[in-house]
Amino acid sequence: MTDVPRRRALLAAASGIAALAGCAGSETASNSYPSSDRPIDDYELEKARDERGGALVAEGDELPSLSADERAPQRRQTHRVLVAASDLDELTFAGTGAGERLRTFLAATDFESASAYLLSMPVRACREVRFRSVSVEPDELADGDLHPHADFCRAYRPADVECDADAIHTVGFAIRLPVAADHSTGSGRGMSGSCLRREPPAAFNASSADSGGDGA
Repeated sequence: MTDVPRRRALLAAASGIAALAGCAGSETASNSYPSSDRPIDDYELEKARDERGGALVAEGDELPSLSADERAPQRRQTHRVLVAASDLDELTFAGTGAGERLRTFLAATDFESASAYLLSMPVRACREVRFRSVSVEPDELADGDLHPHADFCRAYRPADVECDADAIHTVGFAIRLPVAADHSTGSGRGMSGSCLRREPPAAFNASSADSGGDGA
């Protein structure tokens, strides 16, 4: 049985997570946190890619078949918050290197002091999805309800990678969060079409514009 007093203490501590923009393992920093969320910088991340394009994980005892299935893109997608070992038992992972990599990482989670956010999605063979950041809602977490939000971006793979532009791969991300929770009633995901940082627009200076030169 879960040690409720100990877990509540962990949740109370988690509600004071410092708002640090960025993280040691991320590809880039992100400024796209919802206003009520707090970024987490000491997460752990496992990423896997299946070049066969099959589903990496599914709820229940069987993975969906993607052959001749018009809903194949949807069947490659997963977003699941795990707050207990029993949550992991409800999932079936692909018997591939990618599927096993995600399962092993999640199985090593101590759910008395941590939780996990699992996501998978389709991606074009010549593209990649990069993880940028993860955040949680402290107010919800203080009540034992974990609402994680992960941000990603898309980029082209290196030019020396051979790929079929029309092929579809599947990528999966398992994010271990240093907070415990009793349950989860929601989660979020953001995806940027580019991983390039955009410089903020230059501030308009009216005096410079007025003195920029004589009109013709």
